[in-house]
Amino acid sequence: MSRAEDAPSVELRAPDGAFARVYLDGAHVTSWVPARSQVDRLFVSREAQYGPGCSIRGGIPVCFPQFGAFGPIGHHGFARLSRWAVVTQDEINGGARVVLRLTDTEASRTVWPFAFRADLSVHVAAAVLTVQLTVTNTDAQPMSFTAALHPYFAVENALATTVSGLRGCRYRDALRDGAEFDEAGDVVPIEGHIDRVYFATPDVIEMREPNRTLRIEKRGFPETVVWNPGAEGTRTRADFADGEELLMVCVEAAVVRPPVLLASGEQWVGTQLMTAVR
Repeated sequence: MSRAEDAPSVELRAPDGAFARVYLDGAHVTSWVPARSQVDRLFVSREAQYGPGCSIRGGIPVCFPQFGAFGPIGHHGFARLSRWAVVTQDEINGGARVVLRLTDTEASRTVWPFAFRADLSVHVAAAVLTVQLTVTNTDAQPMSFTAALHPYFAVENALATTVSGLRGCRYRDALRDGAEFDEAGDVVPIEGHIDRVYFATPDVIEMREPNRTLRIEKRGFPETVVWNPGAEGTRTRADFADGEELLMVCVEAAVVRPPVLLASGEQWVGTQLMTAVR
């Protein structure tokens, strides 16, 4: 385990002042400050761990090749625990971008027996952060996987935060033994511990606080996950500090059901765009 300042990372600074930081371990975005702002819109726990084999608590973990426990390998897969390599870093479309890459290794093939290439592009400009995951099957056989981009958004008070745009969507509620329900409300309130996978969701939703709003868009990801660990969840996790459940809400872009199936040589792309509306 390393200190944050000792773990290798890349800083992105757009010409307009927008900023992001990405750690090579996990291709993990930990900071996003929109242009003309001093406020980081991503939460990272003050107890977060850094370095090879550590998953940073907060920011935007990359869940691949498995989301959650929906599959035969470790929770959320191995991409978030792996060292990625920087492929390119440049200024493009008025902003700053970095592309990082992960490929299969002997160790990865012992838990997931496929050859693959995963590229994560992170682009920041103006009030928008765009994160794109591209997976290519470089194996001779078909492969399947689930995946998610798992942003921890910083909020002033989770209990005063809502997610809108999911009315009518079917969801799986992990807190009710995985039972499924239809969302009846115009907004989903964060009232404490929540752990839901919403299926076939709109590509544009919003996370609203009393004084600010994030527009959250996705492409290629059919599902939306809404998660907050609640007070018990932060108290029982060593990489959270007590009370931090009030400072974050996860609204994730995911592909869970059905899994992605890629033939040899095929490619899949999933994108999440986050806009600080106010």
